[in-house]
Amino acid sequence: MSQVSKISESTNTIWKPTKKQLEFLKAGAIFEVAYLGGAGSGKSSVLLIDACRQMMYPDAKAVVFRRTTRELRQLIDYAQNIYPKLGAKWQEQKSVWRFPSGGQIFFSHMETSADKYQHDGQEYSAGVFFDEITSFEEEQYLYLHSRCRSTNPKLVPRVRCTGTPVGKHVDWVRKHFVEKGAYNIWKDPETNLSRLFIPATLDDNPYLKAADAQYEQRLKFQGDKIYQALRYGDWSKIEGVCFPELDTKIHLVPTYEPEPDDIIIRGFDYGFSAPFATVWVAYTKDQRMIVFKEYVGSLDGTNKGLQLPANEVARNINDYEKKSNFKAYYCPSDPSMWSRQNTGESLAEIFESEGLMMHRANNDRIYGSQQLHMRLQGNSLYITDDCPLTWKAMQQIQVDKRNIETYDTHGFDHPVDALRYAVAEMPVEQMYRAEEPETFGDRITASVDF
Repeated sequence: MSQVSKISESTNTIWKPTKKQLEFLKAGAIFEVAYLGGAGSGKSSVLLIDACRQMMYPDAKAVVFRRTTRELRQLIDYAQNIYPKLGAKWQEQKSVWRFPSGGQIFFSHMETSADKYQHDGQEYSAGVFFDEITSFEEEQYLYLHSRCRSTNPKLVPRVRCTGTPVGKHVDWVRKHFVEKGAYNIWKDPETNLSRLFIPATLDDNPYLKAADAQYEQRLKFQGDKIYQALRYGDWSKIEGVCFPELDTKIHLVPTYEPEPDDIIIRGFDYGFSAPFATVWVAYTKDQRMIVFKEYVGSLDGTNKGLQLPANEVARNINDYEKKSNFKAYYCPSDPSMWSRQNTGESLAEIFESEGLMMHRANNDRIYGSQQLHMRLQGNSLYITDDCPLTWKAMQQIQVDKRNIETYDTHGFDHPVDALRYAVAEMPVEQMYRAEEPETFGDRITASVDF
């Protein structure tokens, strides 16, 4: 008898699917299936059930993800209500459920981007499962596809995910699933793998509505946009990331070496307790802007700065440009650097004493954000693989809910600020300058290659 049969049989029932959950379970042959929409629609429970459907095979191995360890703990506790009734035993040290057949379901988190590499060498023959998919980066999700494989013809590797239209990474999920259409089995033209989006609302879980009649009322306290998203699974109500047009296939490019005719722009955003960020951008004759190097003073890619003295940062930047044998013609920098310090010197003067000259950047965030949007939409702005923190920041930065025309400055925004300064030097409507531009002295920045 299959695990699902045991779960849903009329006698000794331990779990019974709703109509919408059953649709999700029936999509077994489709490689990617997303059950997405309103809160309280039974998404987490059906994900746990789907993960154990192939556990009758001794070599079945699956992994269930939540983004953080705290969230993962909640999911493990929830599984305690289901898996032991199927004979599974929990092994805390290895974070795995072992079923009587020998099949295994691992529970794991991916708090950082690099955590995806912890699964190198693994073979998840029974599938990869993501709960609250909008909390994961697209790269994390796609990378785990490579771990989804099987040498047993009876096991069907697949990817399953659940989530709501709320979260840090809502935009790529919308593009990947929702925009393909509900109940539309879509095939990727490159891989020929199938993909399906199943929508969900609170109405799809009559058990919750019966057990907690006040749940819907509590959702209304979140404001209309959040309410529409969580109650009805409305993907149009949450703004999500600031630059949804950013596309890995278009805007992320390989290493670029500047051409002799390129104009080099260095954008710099200062930080001490928070990260500083410098980006080098090549402005080409065909009016493209290519971010080819970065130097970001971030502790492990977080919003914590390295707390380096200003003169050391300046020297690092200066050394990098000299070693790389190029000169930045435009050096737009954080305007706050011209404020006087306790010593009487401004940061700009400290940088100048190390051989670096800068000029005040255009600090109009709305204007700069518009320039970034226009370049991304016109496919004239690219970021190379050598600038991972700039790419990360552009991917993740959120819309400022107080002003939707620009981005939220409370997160890891420093590389975006630096890039915004650089892009504003060559606005979209400005033609390429044939003559050598006015210089402002030696200008600099460096990359995380130090």
